[in-house]
Amino acid sequence: MKPATLRDTLTASQWSGMCFFSLAFFAVIFMEMLSDLLLVADRRTAWKALNGNVSEAKFHNLQQIVLCENQKGYIKKKLASTMRLVLMICATAAFVWFTFWYKVLL
Repeated sequence: MKPATLRDTLTASQWSGMCFFSLAFFAVIFMEMLSDLLLVADRRTAWKALNGNVSEAKFHNLQQIVLCENQKGYIKKKLASTMRLVLMICATAAFVWFTFWYKVLL
């Protein structure tokens, strides 16, 4: 017996729902990574436009948490910005690859 492919198993509405869910999940993750990148890069205006207006003390506290400044060793801002940017590029590439790879698999 030949196993059924994923497309044969799912109905059209289930398939489109699955695609919508994966796109929505990616959008949420990407926005969180963008928010952290803006926080680390010290882009207060853009970060506040994305997350709402918070006090300077709260903004600085969130920056310290992301940069691990409350720990013994902390991450420098330039390194943290680069790491987050690379992570965003990798996540986008992975999403695009998996989104279009299903055509080859099916």
